[in-house]
Amino acid sequence: MSKTRADAVGLDFVIVVVGVFIGIQVANWNDNRTARAETDRTLEILVPNIENFAGSAEAFKAYYAVTKAYGETALSGWANEDAVPDSAFLIAAYQASQIMGSIADAGIYAELIGAENIRNIRDLDLQRRLQIYITNPSNGTRDEDLDTPYRQNVRRAIPFAIQEKIRAKCGDRRDDPMGALTLPVECDIDLPAAVAHTAAAELRARTDLRDDLQWHMASVQSLLSSLDTELDRNDVLVAAIKAYLQ
Repeated sequence: MSKTRADAVGLDFVIVVVGVFIGIQVANWNDNRTARAETDRTLEILVPNIENFAGSAEAFKAYYAVTKAYGETALSGWANEDAVPDSAFLIAAYQASQIMGSIADAGIYAELIGAENIRNIRDLDLQRRLQIYITNPSNGTRDEDLDTPYRQNVRRAIPFAIQEKIRAKCGDRRDDPMGALTLPVECDIDLPAAVAHTAAAELRARTDLRDDLQWHMASVQSLLSSLDTELDRNDVLVAAIKAYLQ
């Protein structure tokens, strides 16, 4: 083979190699761009889900602010029977035991984010925050967290007919069919004075329920404090995602 021909073959080979290399690089670049775009779409979906959890959590906090107020009234009624009338005492003791039920576990949204998506994010601080979110997801709330001995025992102590009256007039409300449950801040029921006095006297004598109520209220407050911590963390995460997507 002549030198000229050999040089031509060598040049053709180099061209082929370079062409293949460039083709691979272009394909990899396209794949990376597609993966990053998919990651961005996943982040866009994640944001409203986290914000929806925050909305549910705020409704949860508002509900338990009302039960806390009833609990404080009931404790005043146990401490001093003259401070709280019989009917109001029975209502407060019952309403303090109300629970809203569960709210979604924000951690389920972590399933939207995988390790591959995190690697596609070109922001180390956001990568770190998402990794924390995945490995330490919110626990949400569960009915059993607040189904305390107080809730169970006070409903054994208050006559069922009185409970029915309270529930009928002052039970959970849902003003919007798709909205969260609310509890009336004030409640007044038509209860004969003698009936209210007898039931209230029996309830006031149950100092064990007073102690149970204090524990119940402490459990609610502990749950709300944990929820506040999760909401603060999620707010920072949402702000970081929005800044990244801009």
